[in-house]
Amino acid sequence: MGKPIAVIGAGNGGTAIAAFLSSKGAEVHLCDLFPEYLADIRKNNTIVWSFRGKTSRQKVAMVTEDVKEALKGTGLIMVVTPSFTHAMIAEAVADALEDGQSILLNPGRTCGAAQFLTTLRSLGCKKKISVGETSTLIYSCRRAGRKKVEIYGTGEEETRVDIYGVKNEVLVGVIPVERTNDVLAEITPYYPQFKAARNCFETSLSNIGALFHPTPTLLNIGRIETDPRGFKYYKEGISPAVSRLVLEIDKERLAVAEAFGVRILSVCEWMTASYGVTGGTLYDMIQNNDAYSEIKAPDQIQVRYILEDVPMSLVPLSELGRTAGVPTPNIDAVIRLAETIYDKDFRKEGRSAKRMGIEGMTKEQAAHYFETGEHLA
Repeated sequence: MGKPIAVIGAGNGGTAIAAFLSSKGAEVHLCDLFPEYLADIRKNNTIVWSFRGKTSRQKVAMVTEDVKEALKGTGLIMVVTPSFTHAMIAEAVADALEDGQSILLNPGRTCGAAQFLTTLRSLGCKKKISVGETSTLIYSCRRAGRKKVEIYGTGEEETRVDIYGVKNEVLVGVIPVERTNDVLAEITPYYPQFKAARNCFETSLSNIGALFHPTPTLLNIGRIETDPRGFKYYKEGISPAVSRLVLEIDKERLAVAEAFGVRILSVCEWMTASYGVTGGTLYDMIQNNDAYSEIKAPDQIQVRYILEDVPMSLVPLSELGRTAGVPTPNIDAVIRLAETIYDKDFRKEGRSAKRMGIEGMTKEQAAHYFETGEHLA
């Protein structure tokens, strides 16, 4: 089905996507910059995956930590890594890219495509490529790591990924926006759930992780630190009171989107569109979502729900709000609380206007950059 597909990242989402694409006949080049994530997979180029009660073994065509080897001859490059690695990956691939390739961040979190493109250009990359992002990861999944797989009678330790749920719809934004349909043509034969967004503002501002990750983690931080029994992150951690603050943050996100002229789904609308769940309140909808049933809370506070989603999701949301003249007091409060508790300057570390390529721009200039990847004179 066309050119090989590179998947960069052998964590939760990367192994799930690599296994699925391979099962559909794609030639997959699985790459990770950290060889230890590939060790068990490269024994026999195999990923064990479990979905809807069925477990199977799937071979991938290539497993390598060599970026140039992984990208050679590919058309689509699926980057499936935490967003705080996006700049590092852009640096790694800058001199390995080929004209006509498409990079798709799964997901971009907030403004991932803009930062990735800005980083490539700062390194002198002049290849004719497009950089896109999804609004969310297609799967709710966890990589189990090394695990004996007795069902095949070998007892060998292999990498296994468990898929708990699949989104019904995932938005895709691309810079430049005129390449959106080209990118979709490469991915929708495998994932028909992927749909065109108006632009990367829509995908970036549709980042639900910005709502569901930092705030519930902060409001449950005492329990995470002291309760050895653990708890279910969504079902127990997002209580009626926690969900009310999440909804207030959602209102600010929606206001920023409106200022940039894009219509995005509210968090409740997103729950229905993504998982088909309904309910009178956000709390009810979370309780009704089977895909969230088995997701456990972190067992320590040094987790990506803060270390990734505050600097890479909430900080750029706040920065976009400033650019558009939209106040974001609840978002800013969560950022400030996280900075105090974690003793980090998340605004300095995170996706600032400069890293997104829109420093000093007006709202109109920023909107043009997200559409075209070019700066207005």
